[in-house]
Amino acid sequence: MKEALRRWAEEQIARFPAASAAGHAHWQPLPVEASQRRFYRLGLGADDAAPERSFVVMSSPPALENNPQFVALAALFAAHGIGVPRLHALDETHGYFLMSDLGETHFADAYRDPGPDAVLPAALDTLIRLQQIRDDRIPPYTRARFEDELGLYQQWFLGGLLDTPAPATLAPAFARLVAATQAQPNCCVHRDFHSRNLLIGADGAVGVVDFQDALMGPATYDLASLLRDCYHRFAEADVARWRDRYMLSTPLPLNRETFASDLDMTALQRQLKAVGIFARLHLRDGRDSHLEHIVPVLERVAELAAGYPELAALAEHVRGVLPATRARLGAPT
Repeated sequence: MKEALRRWAEEQIARFPAASAAGHAHWQPLPVEASQRRFYRLGLGADDAAPERSFVVMSSPPALENNPQFVALAALFAAHGIGVPRLHALDETHGYFLMSDLGETHFADAYRDPGPDAVLPAALDTLIRLQQIRDDRIPPYTRARFEDELGLYQQWFLGGLLDTPAPATLAPAFARLVAATQAQPNCCVHRDFHSRNLLIGADGAVGVVDFQDALMGPATYDLASLLRDCYHRFAEADVARWRDRYMLSTPLPLNRETFASDLDMTALQRQLKAVGIFARLHLRDGRDSHLEHIVPVLERVAELAAGYPELAALAEHVRGVLPATRARLGAPT
């Protein structure tokens, strides 16, 4: 950690009443996702769970991250009842943030105990509330962007990690995936609404982080992130159950006949993008934190695509690259 960040944060918390009674502040690095930001939990004493005794400090390089959008969306989402962190202090020049602590229990933890059924209803409620937000500060999720994201799979995973060209047979399948995103109603899309970015409080409230890249995009996108999570696999029966529950609750004008396939197509686009990002983190940024997820995600892509005749070439392609991927990453066969 940079000493300047430490000094800045401890200067900011000195104004909180709890700081005067606290002993030595202690720092805990927190896991990071696919960005250049770094996070730390800053505790002020033994009872760090008490209000204003535990904070999250974020270092977000202004040249690499869209910090003004983070600030704007934090205020916007909070005004609509979304459980985002409260911003206590900000150094815009250096990209230092002091924020409220939403707790330590991510959905990834809750899925193990007490289990998904205990937290997914609250996640769906939060998602439906998020999808009602309309604001000019949220840009559109364009067709070109979806196409570029699929390009990450071809450039960084196929070309970079496997050193193999993308076959021409992928083009029709990729076009089908992108077309599905364009055929849906648009709404506010978090874009990473999954088990590592959702937290559950002791009171059952859902905390939402990593929201700064939100766009106006396809209605199934965040539900696909949630139910076809790159870090957790739900049984297909559970995917269908929670998908149907969402359908009964959302006010969006969804096409009930195509909703299940729209969700799957959107999930496939997102999972292929994720594989490209995971490879890029390793090759460009020197971070191996997500390599272990590439094979499981590809296995799910192959299985899901195999259920759609128009995606047979995609399923065949992914099955074909899995042996080389396992060998490259040292994954079990």
